[in-house]
Amino acid sequence: MMSRESLPSDFFDRLSPKKEGLLQVLLDADGEWIEGPRVRQQMRDQYGLSVPDKSGAIASHQGHFTQRYSKQFSRDVINVRWANKSKGIAEYRIGDTYRDELGDYFGK
Repeated sequence: MMSRESLPSDFFDRLSPKKEGLLQVLLDADGEWIEGPRVRQQMRDQYGLSVPDKSGAIASHQGHFTQRYSKQFSRDVINVRWANKSKGIAEYRIGDTYRDELGDYFGK
């Protein structure tokens, strides 16, 4: 049996409501890319979160994962790419590495 990566033992204990909402929105997208403004709107609409409109709102959550764990870990949890670099719009999706573990935790 192949060994698979597992989330750090403290990962779920350290999630803020906004990080939980972000991960759930990305899990709901089922691996599809979603532009940042839509992610933020869904976090507000589906989870009642106060999320700023500015584009750095999601990047700040990724930054927390980077600071606490590593840049590679952050990118394994949430994939990001530019949708429109000149307008500062990025797209996000849940990473493949931890998708099953995150889905199990959130019942998705």
